[in-house]
Amino acid sequence: MSITEAERSKLLELMAPFKPSQIGKLPRVTCKDCSDRRVNCKQHKEERCAECQAYVSTRHIHIDYVGHAHVTERLLQVDPEYTWEPFALDDNGLPLMDVDDFGNPVGLWIKLTICGVTRPGYGSCPSKQSDAVKVLIGDALRNAAQRFGVALEQWMKGDRANPAAENAVADAGQRAVPARQRAADAQVVVDADWVEVFEKRLAETDLDHVNGFRQDVIDAKRADRINAETANRLLEAVGQRRKVLELPADGLPRNKDGTISRSKVTDEQLAAVGTMTGPEKKAHNKMVKDTIANPKAADRSNGVDATDELWMNGGESK
Repeated sequence: MSITEAERSKLLELMAPFKPSQIGKLPRVTCKDCSDRRVNCKQHKEERCAECQAYVSTRHIHIDYVGHAHVTERLLQVDPEYTWEPFALDDNGLPLMDVDDFGNPVGLWIKLTICGVTRPGYGSCPSKQSDAVKVLIGDALRNAAQRFGVALEQWMKGDRANPAAENAVADAGQRAVPARQRAADAQVVVDADWVEVFEKRLAETDLDHVNGFRQDVIDAKRADRINAETANRLLEAVGQRRKVLELPADGLPRNKDGTISRSKVTDEQLAAVGTMTGPEKKAHNKMVKDTIANPKAADRSNGVDATDELWMNGGESK
């Protein structure tokens, strides 16, 4: 479809840079433990960041981004009659969403039309995102607007820390459960016997079979044998069991090459598994160094019996 010169000029206005006051700072947490809500990071703490004003881990960086409100303002300035629509509708006439294993919305495809030109966009969010539908719409609009050049400079600087966030707090939030799903979930009677057998099997499984337990939970949820709360608890238990099974037999932390991480263990722990302690390793290294530096100083006759001495002298005794 061809467009007029006037429409082309309008579309180019979408690429105009944003004012510094319209560009926010989005924090990206760079510590794995700080990002995991189930882990209490001992190296960093959460506090108010003076730059982005977010209450976040001290281990984070900042990425420039333009929020949903300013993107919408730009669209209205260029084309007050711009429109967007979902790619498809569900049985209730609502936008068709991509969902996770438990029916929570995690993705939305849309078509954005500006000055008669239509381009696609996709919004995504984590399974635990609060107000997921609202966030998906905002992210899909920003994504589609980027295809027209809106805030392209910010996109070019790198991936956003949280593609679903609409404010300066990169927080996945809590799961957004639609009212209909909450009502249906409340009617599910948890099969306590099944859960008991599952937990017993999980406690006895090995590393080769633990991953299959995740599918067992999903199948049980789909069959309404357990509700969402129980399913989430069991999935977390499967993850914890896998972590335990992946630990070495002695339970000591390892480096990437598989050796024991000596900086994270005590001499008592090393001695308990039959490994040289710190002082023993130091003495061993010194002995090796001294032997290499002055091999003649090593008394090689120590520990040699008479038979060995005969062999070393060609089989003749002196």
